[in-house]
Amino acid sequence: MTVTERPWSLIGADLARARSAGVDDAGVLHAILQASLFGHLNRIADAVDVPADYPDTFGAPRVEPATPPYLAPGPAEVPDPRAPHPIELASRAGAVDLLAAWRSHALDRDAPPLSRRERGVIAHAVAVRLGDLSVEAAAPESELDHALVELADVVTLAPWRLAPPAYARVRAAGLSDDAQVFDAVATASSCTVFSRIAASLAALAR
Repeated sequence: MTVTERPWSLIGADLARARSAGVDDAGVLHAILQASLFGHLNRIADAVDVPADYPDTFGAPRVEPATPPYLAPGPAEVPDPRAPHPIELASRAGAVDLLAAWRSHALDRDAPPLSRRERGVIAHAVAVRLGDLSVEAAAPESELDHALVELADVVTLAPWRLAPPAYARVRAAGLSDDAQVFDAVATASSCTVFSRIAASLAALAR
């Protein structure tokens, strides 16, 4: 839950509690990676309104659009990414290479409808909202940039609001068709994975 809602708020005591319960560091890292990945998958499902593919005996939750978004961290709450991490991503075989390939595909390219710089604007907006200081600052300049930041805010902190009203501004700013809008959503959602992992691992150093 913490990785999903406020990854920057983890502290060393959380790691100590997991260890005392018998969870080794590999298990803690696995939990952080899984929570981050499923957050992405849920956001994509929210964006395209994918129905549940399993028997639903309790009734699927229906979150009202008025539900408040998750909170973003204050400046004093953001962990220092330069502090030595008690758990390193590299300790899980293949994780660094897989995330690097994913990041490269999501961010390190000029591919319509988004430029590399616009993808960087999205990445920085997501990072700020998740307490991740490892992402290079990229200030919005154009109307499309500001619309992408607004959409990144919804994707990161209130994905249950991913519906036509959430896409109106990016559509008006030039992302006219569904595939273009989806690219922006998928880029932002991918960045939530990168920043949740980075913020969580940095926060455990406190």
